[in-house]
Amino acid sequence: MVEQVPQEVQAIQQEELAQEPITSQRTMLARDNTQPASSDIIKAHVTLLEHRVLLSTQGDHFRLVQHHYHRLQSWHDRHTGWRIQRSSTVMRLIRTLSTTTPGYLYERIKEPRDFACLTWILWYAEQRQLSGRGNDQQFLLSHLAEQIQEQSAQEAEGNEPFDFRRPGDRYSIQRALNYLEGLGGLQLVDGQTREWVEQSPDADVLYEFTDIARSLVSSLDARRVTQVAQRLNDPHTSIQPTYIAENDTTQPLARAWRVLLLGPAFCKFDDPVAFHALQQQSSQIAEELLNTFGWLLDLQRDYACIVRPAGSSSGPVNLLTPYGSNDQIALLLCNALREQVRSGTWNTPDSYGCVVVATEDMVQLFDAVRERYGENWGNEARHKSAQSLLNDVYRKMRQLGVMRGPDASGHLLILPTAARFKASYDKFEEQEKSNPRTRNKANTKRKKDQAPQAH
Repeated sequence: MVEQVPQEVQAIQQEELAQEPITSQRTMLARDNTQPASSDIIKAHVTLLEHRVLLSTQGDHFRLVQHHYHRLQSWHDRHTGWRIQRSSTVMRLIRTLSTTTPGYLYERIKEPRDFACLTWILWYAEQRQLSGRGNDQQFLLSHLAEQIQEQSAQEAEGNEPFDFRRPGDRYSIQRALNYLEGLGGLQLVDGQTREWVEQSPDADVLYEFTDIARSLVSSLDARRVTQVAQRLNDPHTSIQPTYIAENDTTQPLARAWRVLLLGPAFCKFDDPVAFHALQQQSSQIAEELLNTFGWLLDLQRDYACIVRPAGSSSGPVNLLTPYGSNDQIALLLCNALREQVRSGTWNTPDSYGCVVVATEDMVQLFDAVRERYGENWGNEARHKSAQSLLNDVYRKMRQLGVMRGPDASGHLLILPTAARFKASYDKFEEQEKSNPRTRNKANTKRKKDQAPQAH
């Protein structure tokens, strides 16, 4: 079993692909002229890449990466330019971006204010270091909230400052704290965050920063963050190429490696020069990827991505399940998008395999999909307003890397990666084909929790 193996690759385009996906065999490495890496080395590479932070308390994983540190760093020196930050208790792969990945979110923090809270928490940790309180890393949540609220009011610049009397802001800081705690950057010393969020009388929480929080602060590139933030905050650039060109001296092939490893996909639209470099050395890269990580390269005319064995990934790769309503709707919309292009109803793909769609057209398409398949979805999706549900589906599609936008002018960008996904409610489709007159009857008898079959 593999994850996201395409059934109809590039069906969103009008012509056949010029080349097939690359699935190289396990052979000798062309660059190093050495034998393929052992399973131990492969496991070390995957562990380092798919853990945002490695702690000494994680035992075997930490020791494995520590043991192979020099070989791992040498590989990244050659291919990505990333460095491994390590100490006796913490190791992290510091990943420098060459492109942004809009919508590719972690599950624990989803909203912009969640990320803002996380940033303010790290700012607070830095201020404690600078103020000379570095040896005493314990703090009260109430004091943290007070500092964030005060500072965000001074630095608002048109953004709404935090006010932790609002439930939404309290939940945002809770999610940010839980995320940082999950990374090992925080330790809960006393109290319950939930009680503080629910504003129980006299409730407070005592936390303690760890070395990981200092590691996150020390590796922060403020110039790069500001540069990316300006791009992401500009609604006019939301469907533009995501390559961060300013002051980027990274070689094209290294940029290709970075985007591939960060996922979810590398579109030619974002960085044509790096994509061309990938095409020129596709066989070597496919072989290197297989020998280093045990993964396959799926290279198409307008995009490339990594195919991992199902269930083998513990890192932040995109999550897709046939049992979530939003996932089902996203897959079904990929079908419908393909049919709109194939039938000529919408514009043909551009030279990068992308299609620009007006939000009004997408709403009409979504309404048609909901009318046809809506009885298969869960209670929440069936009873949610159309626009609210569509916004949730947009988020999922951005996370999957198949769509961007909408932008300030009300347009969406459909990426060629949408053609990787195909889904159907098999039993219902068979009933329709055998006897169209029974469609309404079949609608009422389908199981509410029936999931589509993804191909």
